[in-house]
Amino acid sequence: MPLYKLRHSRNKVRGEKMNPSEVITFLLIGLGVLLVIAGAWIIFRKRRKWAIVLTTLLVVGYIGYVAYYPYLKVSIHAEKYEQVSEYLATTYPDREFMIIPEQYEEGNTVGYFDVNDEETPDMGVSLHVDKNGQVQQTGSWTTGEFPTQQELWRGLEFDYGESYTLDRKNSEIIKKDEWIDGELTVFALTIDGMPAIAVYEYSRAGYGLMDLQVAEDKLFVSTSAEEHTFIYVDERYKEKTAAFLVESGETMSVDATEYKGKLLVVE
Repeated sequence: MPLYKLRHSRNKVRGEKMNPSEVITFLLIGLGVLLVIAGAWIIFRKRRKWAIVLTTLLVVGYIGYVAYYPYLKVSIHAEKYEQVSEYLATTYPDREFMIIPEQYEEGNTVGYFDVNDEETPDMGVSLHVDKNGQVQQTGSWTTGEFPTQQELWRGLEFDYGESYTLDRKNSEIIKKDEWIDGELTVFALTIDGMPAIAVYEYSRAGYGLMDLQVAEDKLFVSTSAEEHTFIYVDERYKEKTAAFLVESGETMSVDATEYKGKLLVVE
């Protein structure tokens, strides 16, 4: 699995001062104005004053609209901010959210907001409010901060299970133990109460989840990576031994009493 520096890229709402679609729109409007002016001079070729008046009105109107457009975006953004705020308050009345950007700034795309629950500031969703006031999720994001090797497992809070949405029930993930050897990092976890093992590759260039094993019905789990076998037996396991089928196809038994709650590494 290739390394990746960011778990997910935060959906950007900032871009150029005028995005390409706006540039194209203004070019098309300008072209339309020129065509109307050309038609006016043909129609009123014998009444040049009328042609001059119409040309002046069209040019001034076009320049005025272009000049007013940034202020129009501020107004539209404020309206859409209220719409997305009302949507969140109505849909999730018991939760508090951060909505960015609250006020329009040059370079923003009107109608797009980054939203996160105040309890999870490092991850959230991108919402779009369309011209009819309908709110739709266009993506999800994390802050993208490069984690320490010991904190790699926290990425599962965002990545584990279904794609992140405001409606998703987040899993409870707890780190129990860890093993680090160079670029190889292995964590013993519990995910929603079930034992799990997560294997990562980590370097200055990036990091990636190589393997994730979650026990389905037993209180122990195992996996293999780079000629090592990793075993984790949950503290609630009551038997004295636990038997695993390892990568070679053989069965391995371990003393569960001695290794419960610890990440066992077998070379």
